[in-house]
Amino acid sequence: MNTKLKFLLLLLGFVLQSQIFAQTLNFTGTWVLNFEKSKLDKSDNLNGLTGQLFVIRQDGNKFSLKIYHIYGDKKKKIGFRMRADGKTRRVKVLFKGKLEQKESSLQATMWRKNYLNSVNYKFGTNQNELVADEVFTGRPKDHHSIWVFDREVAK
Repeated sequence: MNTKLKFLLLLLGFVLQSQIFAQTLNFTGTWVLNFEKSKLDKSDNLNGLTGQLFVIRQDGNKFSLKIYHIYGDKKKKIGFRMRADGKTRRVKVLFKGKLEQKESSLQATMWRKNYLNSVNYKFGTNQNELVADEVFTGRPKDHHSIWVFDREVAK
């Protein structure tokens, strides 16, 4: 292979790689649950839930999610961090999980014995609407909910 051809192939590789990174979805922001747009499975334990916030931070393939479940004046926070590379890793202490970059979404899957939670994150009608399509299998009961969030606008 001559030097010019090697250079062209290398240049083509960089161009394709930069286009792939440019197309990576970024859900960074604070998201507020929109009950009216959401389709929440009643078998999910939602008793008393008055609101929910997602705080997402993304940097390249690093993904951090903090979830605030709001019950009146009380907030319960859970969170996790993952990498969008499709590799299985420990998430928190209890779970194994992976985060996969899809064409127009991020697919987060976490599991352990008798527990599987899979959430597909994608933009809704525009980039100010986030849809989290969740399928849960395990105890206390299997459920499928579609959570729709509106981007919180800075004040």
